[in-house]
Amino acid sequence: MPDTKNTKESEFRKRLLSTFKIEAREHLKTISAGLVELEKAPSAEAQRELVETIYRATHSLKGASRAVSLSEIESICQSIEGLFSGLKRGEAALSQELLDLFYSAIELINSIVAIEPGQPGIEKNRLLKLLEGIAALERKELLPEDKKTAHILTNNRSAAPSAVSADTKELSFRQTYFSDTIRISTSKLGKLLLQAEEMLTVKLASNQHLENLKDITARIQFLRNEFTKAYLELMPSRNADVRDRRQIHNTQSAKLQDFFNSTLNNIKSIENTLFALSKSSRIHNKSLDRMVDGLLDDTKQAMMLPFSSLLESFPILIRDISHSQGKEADLIIHGDSIEVDRRILEEMKDALIHLVRNSVDHGIERPEVRLVNGKPRRGVININITPVEGNKIELIISDDGCGVDISRVKDAAVRNSIISMSEAEAMTDQEALHLIFHSGVSTSPIITDISGRGLGLAIVREKAEKLGGSVSAETCLNGWTRFRIILPLTVATFRGVLVRAADQLFIIPTTNVERTLRVRKNDIITVENKETIPLNGSPVSFASLDKTLELNPKKALMPSDSVFVVVLSAADKKIAFGTDEIVNEQEVLVKSIGKQLSRVRNISGAAILGSGKPVPILNVNDLIRSAIKMPSSASMPAPVIAEADGEKKSVLVAEDSITSRMLLKNILESAGYTVKTAVDGIDAITALKTEKFDIVISDVEMPRMDGFDLTARIRSDKHISEVPIVLVTALETREDREKGINVGANAYIVKSDFNQSNLLEVIKRLI
Repeated sequence: MPDTKNTKESEFRKRLLSTFKIEAREHLKTISAGLVELEKAPSAEAQRELVETIYRATHSLKGASRAVSLSEIESICQSIEGLFSGLKRGEAALSQELLDLFYSAIELINSIVAIEPGQPGIEKNRLLKLLEGIAALERKELLPEDKKTAHILTNNRSAAPSAVSADTKELSFRQTYFSDTIRISTSKLGKLLLQAEEMLTVKLASNQHLENLKDITARIQFLRNEFTKAYLELMPSRNADVRDRRQIHNTQSAKLQDFFNSTLNNIKSIENTLFALSKSSRIHNKSLDRMVDGLLDDTKQAMMLPFSSLLESFPILIRDISHSQGKEADLIIHGDSIEVDRRILEEMKDALIHLVRNSVDHGIERPEVRLVNGKPRRGVININITPVEGNKIELIISDDGCGVDISRVKDAAVRNSIISMSEAEAMTDQEALHLIFHSGVSTSPIITDISGRGLGLAIVREKAEKLGGSVSAETCLNGWTRFRIILPLTVATFRGVLVRAADQLFIIPTTNVERTLRVRKNDIITVENKETIPLNGSPVSFASLDKTLELNPKKALMPSDSVFVVVLSAADKKIAFGTDEIVNEQEVLVKSIGKQLSRVRNISGAAILGSGKPVPILNVNDLIRSAIKMPSSASMPAPVIAEADGEKKSVLVAEDSITSRMLLKNILESAGYTVKTAVDGIDAITALKTEKFDIVISDVEMPRMDGFDLTARIRSDKHISEVPIVLVTALETREDREKGINVGANAYIVKSDFNQSNLLEVIKRLI
């Protein structure tokens, strides 16, 4: 028999651990926010309050971890308490090294909290070195420069603490942001319980209605049998004589009278039952409508989370990224108490992380540059969330950095064959700025782990549009950049216009419908080789919905001299689509179409009609791009193709490690490239002088000639100076990255972030 006692204890511990994780995240949130404020060097009084707040949260976290026997967290908190006790008593001074140590401790605790049952724990070496560093500071003994704790804790490789911390913090944030449980207030939970209890009445009434319908069905079957029986009995026999026929007629008349009376009584009984059933159904249907709407609203509220739950880690994220790049930046957030569907936050978290990283990486200048330009030393990134139109929110991410150079955006778009030179010259600045949302457009001079690929903003737009929202940008060169994202508050239901095209039904989100109308076919005219219709005195582009969706149009049963039109707008574009019929506008329930169909062109999901029939939901942004023959930048990156004009591209790999050399060679040959290897820089230079290569992939740390010197030699030789160079290295400090840029590398990939698709995608962009 199973050990019931042990089973109960195990279940209790799981529940206790789950509760601890929720509490721990709240304490860590308080500590992290306090550290960010503390680093801004506030007044002495504010410092004392912050130190006290962090000290109390640390103490509470220590007690909670002791209750669940997490000795690692308890030990870290115990050590941190000692340092903060010194700060409170004035025996220790706040320093950058101390702050870095605190951030490293919080990161390690976050890693421990994120470990699920059955997963391996943290490396003991990390914990020991953290405690060793804290003890050294308590003794006021600074560690040697090459063994500073912040170096060791975030990564066992030699790397700059701030650079590694930025990547590690972001990874930790991405992994632990959403847990499997959420906290719901008792008032919200109480409402849900009341709704569920009220629905019990509707359930009982529904069961009774089912019994009544069964009874009616049985009575109708009985009538059918009686009718058949009477018909057979009342049919006169052809062989009977006249006298017999009279007698049969009299008998039949009596039986017929009885049959009619019986049938009439049954029909009246069924009629009364149906009348009562119909009346009861109307009453209970109203109750059911009210209950379902109420339950849906309350459940939506239970699933709503404030934006602060997503943004709480952003100050530390920006702090770490800016430190890794030698910059200074503050984050100011307004409106983070606004609640939005948890699923929307989950979907948008990567996009928002990219936008704030972009603000630091591309926007905020270094302090010395800002001071020369008359700006404050520290840059500012603002995130503002405000409700709009009742059921939507507006999210604005802005920075006071260098802005976007429109000319460089146009050059990048032309270089990647997204537009032609003539189109670039004819574009307005706002139209050209919109090109940054196209996949492959990047103004970064070098590809690194966080920029240069031109995919980030394309993904931001894809995420927003997938949720039925939109994204736009504004900029002022050397002044500021602002991204504006419109998102719905929830994704479960929405109002949509049901239309018919090519004998198929489609749903168009009402938010994208500017108006519906009926237009005479004679009013559809051609302007500059494009069909248009007049709207408010101005021509608007016109397209047939069935042709845009590449459907075979059905022949109309009744010829008509007019067409139904739906005017759609999105991403500053407006197009009128002709349809066969505009059925109605209704609220629809959104259903996912699955990962396999997540990027079907022109389709964003499916809706279930009242009849139970599924209907595709049109992606208006895709639809407009299809109509104006623009490629969709939201589509997934094209697969790497290693051949052009039937000839394989050739790659030279310079790597002194035989293991790494074999790995790179295997990856590249599997992708269809011709690969030759070199053991160091001198070997690579020799190969380049005797053979032609389309690209060079090189390690940095190699004997005889390292990757930096190899890059410089290639750039100084006019015969091979144009060959693209990718540096793949373990060196990830800001100084190493800058050195790679200065010597002329096209891309700099850190081995800690290395993966096969990353390398292949970089090579595809460069050749």
